[in-house]
Order: sequence, then structure tokens, then C-alpha cells
Amino acid sequence: MLKLFSIIKTSIVFILFLELSLYAVLVKAEGVTEEKFGYGKRHATLQLGYGSGFSFGFVGEGDGSSVEYFSAFPSFGVGISDVFAEDSWYRGNFDLELQGEFTSSFKPVGGYSLGAGFLFRYNFLAGKKFIPYIELGLGFGYLKYGLQDQSDGFVFSPQGGLGAYYFITDNVAINGAWKIHHMSNSGIEQPNNSINANVFLVGVSYFFD
Repeated sequence: MLKLFSIIKTSIVFILFLELSLYAVLVKAEGVTEEKFGYGKRHATLQLGYGSGFSFGFVGEGDGSSVEYFSAFPSFGVGISDVFAEDSWYRGNFDLELQGEFTSSFKPVGGYSLGAGFLFRYNFLAGKKFIPYIELGLGFGYLKYGLQDQSDGFVFSPQGGLGAYYFITDNVAINGAWKIHHMSNSGIEQPNNSINANVFLVGVSYFFD
């Protein structure tokens, strides 16, 4: 229980930091970002991070809640909308991210997962260098964690979270993100108590001209 409270507290602090950063950018809105964002614009990203399991209470209360893992999420993104809402605080565009997923667990036992999926990402384009985003998506993969309460094999991985780019050159941005990442098999095999994790990520993105 103490671990769950600690995870929730860390998540809230991280979200508040992103929201305050977003507010600062919106207040000082400057520049345009059509050069790197918009319909057909492309970028590649590699994010690395740490995942810490938790329980929703009604699901995920088994040994999946004690999972800790390293993660790697490479992705390729393309703009699927033009920039819109020019005079609004939510000025932005939508991207489609095709994402690979790899995790390597070290608690409670060693294991790994491999998969791929897609994310819909909305970029808030009020700023010139600092670009927050929200995302939601679904993945599919293979799990081999050796847990008592979650079967190995095929899994679905719905996920969603918040993040931000910070451009350090015209084409390169560093990024940080937080997401809730779920893995279960929708009852195909039993047990199926699920693995839910807060995942904290850092990475780098390259935006093509």
C-alpha cells in the first residue's frame, strides 16, 4: 500500500510539472511550428525508461503489481492532420506513432516482453521549442515474465500518457514522458490478472525536413 501511494504521489508531481510547463509555454506563446509538425511531417524517436507496477484495486492486484522493468520504445511518427485552432490555447495537430515495445523485468523475477503498436498523439503547438503532447494507443506483443498471476504468451498493451519535446537544434528534440502501460491477454489464457505500470521515459527525436 505504501508503495502504491508513493507511485501515485510521484505520478501526480510529474503531471503537475508538465501542466505548469505547458501553462508557461502558453502564456509566452511564440513562433510557429509548421516546419516540423503538420500533415505528412515525419520523425523518429527512441525512448528509454523505467516501469513500476501497481494495482487498480479491481484488477492487477496479483504479483504483476510488484513488477519493475526497464523499457525501450522506438517509434516512427507521421502527421495525420494539419495544424489547426490557430487562435486557441489548444492550437496543435495529430500524429500517428508506430511504436516498438521491449521490456526487461528484474522484479519479482527476470523476464521480457516484445511487441509493437500504434499511438495517436496530440501536439500542443503554442510554443516554438517546448511542445507538450498527450497520447493514447494500443499494442500487441509476447510476454515471458514467469509470474504466478499473469500468463505468459500473447498480450494486449493499451496505454496512454503525457510528454513533451524540447528542441535543441532545428531537427533534434529531447523528450520526457509518463504513461500508464497495461499488459494482459483479455482472458485468452488464465490466470490473467494483468500487469499495470507507471512508465517514466526519456528520449531523443529526429524530425525530418
